[in-house]
Amino acid sequence: MALEVTENTAAQVTQYPDVSAPVSGTATFHNAQGVADSTPAVTVDVIGTGGAAVVQSVQSQTQFHVVDATGITAGRQYWLANDDAGWGAAVLVSEVDGVSITLESPPPGVMTNADSKLVGLRLSVTLSASTDTNDRGLNNRVEWVVLGVDGVTRHYRTIVDVVKTPWPDSVAPQAAARFLAMSFPGYATGLDAGHYVELARRASQRVRNILRADGNYPHMVGDRSVFESAGLAALRLECATADALIPAGFDPSQYLSDQEQVLRRLLAEAVANNWIDRNDDGQVDAGEVSPMFTMRVVRR
Repeated sequence: MALEVTENTAAQVTQYPDVSAPVSGTATFHNAQGVADSTPAVTVDVIGTGGAAVVQSVQSQTQFHVVDATGITAGRQYWLANDDAGWGAAVLVSEVDGVSITLESPPPGVMTNADSKLVGLRLSVTLSASTDTNDRGLNNRVEWVVLGVDGVTRHYRTIVDVVKTPWPDSVAPQAAARFLAMSFPGYATGLDAGHYVELARRASQRVRNILRADGNYPHMVGDRSVFESAGLAALRLECATADALIPAGFDPSQYLSDQEQVLRRLLAEAVANNWIDRNDDGQVDAGEVSPMFTMRVVRR
């Protein structure tokens, strides 16, 4: 997904390698015309002692203690490896309480005491307000060249849209927590905060993806508050597809189809009669407010 950053403001851009923990990296920021505007310095997350947080004790495959939790931040991904077993994978940390770590979901391999460790995975650069975000425009990009601990150099790309006002998420974590507590209280019991954050992020991204696919770039929408109902519909759909949470008595396939239709109808209603600043000039021009018409058809 494209990252939206504010015009004329320094902005952080991050990248998570997907195959190996990074050793080092370089980055180049290109504008939409392909011109290289800058080569910002790349920072690799450093955690624990000597760059690693060794697992001290395992309570479950999602909860464990590390020797040193310095630098570990909830909401970020890290590389969890068991060198003796020969596996490693990216994991999302949901909660950090002292040296106690909670993951959003179990890793693909078995985590054991002392044989497993977390290392930094997140790469970041800071875009300059004077050379990188000084002009509004879509499809700028950061090109990454990353050397992994496995000795392989890999290339990644992050699309960056420089906009006047970034689009806020349609679903907040507290809304996700409230929905699950009311609709699926048994499932919600024991869920950590990170689960709600990730669920809200995915639902918000679902709304964003549909808007962009229909040519309504989210940052160009005038009134964003009208998308709250669509956000809740996206939340229901995300719960059904990702967590298989479907109300009792409903056929799963029919429920998914119905919720998809509800989401698209609510998005259409939200866009109708809303100002879409399609030329991004900050003015309400002709054709940028489209009313929704309804017609009653009677069969005789």
